[in-house]
Amino acid sequence: MVWRGLTGSISVGLSRGQRRPAIFDREDDTVVNGNDGTSPASARRTDEYWDRMVSATAGDKRRRRTVERSRLFDQEAERYDRCRPRYPDVVIDALLGPEPSRLDVIDVGCGTGIAARPMAERGAKVLGVELAPRMAEVAFRHGLDVEIGAFEEWDAAGRRFDLVTSAQAWHWLDMPAATTKAASLLRPNGILGLIWNGGAHPDDLADALEEVYSTVVPPGTHHLFRGYGANRSTDVRSGLTGVFDAIAAAPDFGASTEQWFPWTQHYQRDEWLELLRSYSEYAALEPNLRHRLLDAIGTTIDDYGGSFAMNFETVLIAATRLR
Repeated sequence: MVWRGLTGSISVGLSRGQRRPAIFDREDDTVVNGNDGTSPASARRTDEYWDRMVSATAGDKRRRRTVERSRLFDQEAERYDRCRPRYPDVVIDALLGPEPSRLDVIDVGCGTGIAARPMAERGAKVLGVELAPRMAEVAFRHGLDVEIGAFEEWDAAGRRFDLVTSAQAWHWLDMPAATTKAASLLRPNGILGLIWNGGAHPDDLADALEEVYSTVVPPGTHHLFRGYGANRSTDVRSGLTGVFDAIAAAPDFGASTEQWFPWTQHYQRDEWLELLRSYSEYAALEPNLRHRLLDAIGTTIDDYGGSFAMNFETVLIAATRLR
């Protein structure tokens, strides 16, 4: 299959019917199979893909930043898949409803399939759309069908879905455009379901880590992930206004709802450092600075006892297509 959603870029379909994924070059529709080192995750083809994606963002700062950060995520695809926290069963069940086997689902920004896999395990028919080729190939190895491209321009080829989902990714998109696109893909009474994990270190550890960041990281450095969407337990939930505004502005959606699900995960020192390495903002640091920062964070966690409990909350924001 050939997907033509991205002007000037490579578009890829990864299907379980293929022994290896294939790359379709838009210029001549030539199929290049994965047996000669040209799979989506091979260095040469992936670098070519990203170079063309960056070129296509000329004049669009928001989109260029998204593409550049996605490229950094892509370099850490295997670590991302190992380290990123999963979503509680109760969240996946709330997202899918009582009859998951009846659902056609598209998971936007599916990454390595961390949310899509438990949906598929419950019987839903899940298709992923993912900008990053290495991420997509990991998801493919986990048994998911994935199509590579930016969701806002992705061509659904006339397909419709019962559920459009996105886990930890919707904020990277042009939310008004993505929300309108989601409505256009949903059948009547279909649902847009968006989930994010948020959480914080214990307050005393958060204070000690804040001292590390303020000491090691030079002023003017881009913002770095500290906790998981929050630094301390007293931080106010924030950052979702744009999501709600985009849904409210889309005439095909009813009023949005939100649910919060608390849970806890324990981290050893090295587990937390590996998680940090999976973040694009850490990959973007100068290597010596990144090494000094992670070393200082590790020392601080050692002083705390070598481990800690992260108190998470997962939010599910949902809206139903009216007609």
